[in-house]
Amino acid sequence: MRSLIKLLILFGLAILAVLLLKNNHDVVMIITGDERRTMSLLTAVMLLLIIFAIFYIVLRLIAKVLHLPLAFSNWSEKRHEHKDIALLEQGWTDFLEGRSQQAEKHLLRLIKHTHHDKRQVLASMAAARVTHDLGNTHKRDELLAQARRISKSNQRLEAAVATIQAELLLEEGQSAAALAHLDFVEKVGQKSVHLQELMLRAYRQTGQTLKMFDIARQLHRKKILTDEEVQTLLVHYGPIYIANTSYKEAISFYQSLAREEKATTQIAMAMALRYESAEEYRKAGEVLELSLNTKIDNTILLHYAKSPEKEVGERLSFAQQLLKSNENNSNLLTALGQLCLMQKLWGQADRYLTKSLSLTENPRTYALLGILNDRQGKLQEAIRYWRLASNSFVLLDKNEEKVLVAADTSNDPAPPDVKSLAHPDEHLLVNQVEFAHDVIQEQKAPDEAFFDSAPLPGVNHQTPKI
Repeated sequence: MRSLIKLLILFGLAILAVLLLKNNHDVVMIITGDERRTMSLLTAVMLLLIIFAIFYIVLRLIAKVLHLPLAFSNWSEKRHEHKDIALLEQGWTDFLEGRSQQAEKHLLRLIKHTHHDKRQVLASMAAARVTHDLGNTHKRDELLAQARRISKSNQRLEAAVATIQAELLLEEGQSAAALAHLDFVEKVGQKSVHLQELMLRAYRQTGQTLKMFDIARQLHRKKILTDEEVQTLLVHYGPIYIANTSYKEAISFYQSLAREEKATTQIAMAMALRYESAEEYRKAGEVLELSLNTKIDNTILLHYAKSPEKEVGERLSFAQQLLKSNENNSNLLTALGQLCLMQKLWGQADRYLTKSLSLTENPRTYALLGILNDRQGKLQEAIRYWRLASNSFVLLDKNEEKVLVAADTSNDPAPPDVKSLAHPDEHLLVNQVEFAHDVIQEQKAPDEAFFDSAPLPGVNHQTPKI
């Protein structure tokens, strides 16, 4: 188009020159050997223009002819490219619409059809995703291996293939193999939120709790994970790690947590049990107290009240301080009553337990009051409280009758009236014989019964006369 515009401009200038030279009477002489030819200047200019036009057209035609193979090659390449794009679009459309078999067919055709490495890698990744959904893991692995081999020269593309491999392996539960691919992607430097999410899944499946929490905190700072999701991970995997790792690593993990995370019921219980297993009862109490200062949880209170003898005094003082801001907490009052029982403070124990019962009826409180009265020698009161505790456990009404009604035995089977029998010994003997005969018949095998009943050949089976 640009050449055509230039040509038109040139012809326009030529016509302008002709118009300017129209009234010019100068001549041009052309000498060829012995001949001399003269013509007007206007004719000479027109002749030059015609010669230039013919020469230009001939050169353009020659260029077109020489360019025909390249033009045909470009046309064929564009046609091939349009076919590739159509197959890729059709394959992805079928995949997104749930037609996996048609998607696999179009994508495999694209892999064989295309000559472009990038499109071949993209088609291989998409086909691997489809074959994975169809359950053909062998074909999936072949496609991914082919994609990795083709994308060796392009690190970004190879990292994308490795990411797809890791994601599919994680869905299959092969987290160790997936981690190897994710480590490669991380070394290449292709860090993304999706990569971190995949690493979180891999660390969770392989039990690498510390790395899992590190990734979870990074995602939480990026607002990818909510507070509830991070808390769920901590509550589920934190106690497992504390219980199964070494003592020093458990302490290090606990100390790395934030104050709110340390106060979580599950974390506090797990760490307290680790301290108690090492007989660090003072530290176990501090862990539980930190949790109780944040929130009074009944599970923590129950464990806190099960204090070793040397720690009862300190725990009782802490619970009394806690009661000042939680005067109507029945669970805290019950725990205080239990601690007072362990310190043999009968009066305080009775006040705490009685006040707890006035707020909420609890079988544990009834049981503790029973123990208190039993230690004070009030056996009847102790039995009464223990009955109330047992009734609370099985959900019986406290006003229900304490004695069961006698059972109706009027229709029960009775032995024979011996006085009405003429010969009671014979009756009992006949019953015993019939019973023994029934037992023998039941124990007899079916085959034995069949052969015993068959007549023996050559033997007279008539009963002999006596």
